[in-house]
Amino acid sequence: MKLAQTFISTLLPIVVFSISFATHAGGIKQEAYCIDNGGTVEKMIAKYGSDINGFSKKFCTFSKDNGFIAVGLNAFASKDPNIAATLITQLPPLADDSPLWQGDFFNPSMNVCKNLGGATISENVVSGGFTNALGANDICVFGDTSMISAWSLIYMANGRTQYDEVKNAVASLPIDNLYIPE
Repeated sequence: MKLAQTFISTLLPIVVFSISFATHAGGIKQEAYCIDNGGTVEKMIAKYGSDINGFSKKFCTFSKDNGFIAVGLNAFASKDPNIAATLITQLPPLADDSPLWQGDFFNPSMNVCKNLGGATISENVVSGGFTNALGANDICVFGDTSMISAWSLIYMANGRTQYDEVKNAVASLPIDNLYIPE
């Protein structure tokens, strides 16, 4: 028994360090992928109101066609399939009369987010969202924690100039058989 305890107490720190290093190394590779594709790695803080900071997440951001694109770093640069990447690459153009626009939000991009199965902080808090130097962003979070700005997703689907450059650089594979409403 003592030998097993000694073995575990010796091995456990090595395993934890290895997992931590692998996770960190994966993060560095994702950051490099973002930068290599013309993006900037940016940490955004989830703010609630004007004075309460929540958790933070890394995004790959781009300035294209006088617009701002924000995609969760994991959604953009990971090889793992995720919902945001699937929608980025497979969502068809949204017609003006698409039911995805329908909903209770003043910002139509939030209606699209919700109708695609996503959620935003602003659904739960009157004044909140992921923020950066530009202010609050319309980040849509899916059940697998993948994220994208809702307007960015809409502009990519509708073929906005230069947004295809980002769309085509997404490293993640699409999820097979994910239902995508039109």
